[in-house]
Amino acid sequence: MNGAFTFENRAPLAYDSPMARSAPRRAFSTRDNHRTWLTLHFALLVVVVLGAFIANRFLTPDHFWAHWVALVALGPFAIHLAIFAKATLATMGGNK
Repeated sequence: MNGAFTFENRAPLAYDSPMARSAPRRAFSTRDNHRTWLTLHFALLVVVVLGAFIANRFLTPDHFWAHWVALVALGPFAIHLAIFAKATLATMGGNK
């Protein structure tokens, strides 16, 4: 029978392929969450350091102390950066 329907020549159906995900994978969500918090912490770092340098310039221009504020503010950011790097590397690679 030429042109007759058989299972060999049928069009692929939507349910023939694996089910699509309704949400991102947990590893992607983890990395995205860390990226968001790291970006917010970086923005906070910039605001704090910029505020310190402006305050230093206008309040006590004869004594330079803002670099100490910047050094202290880098501590929590560096800790978060290390946590982000560790978590990101842990979610990469997959189980193959």
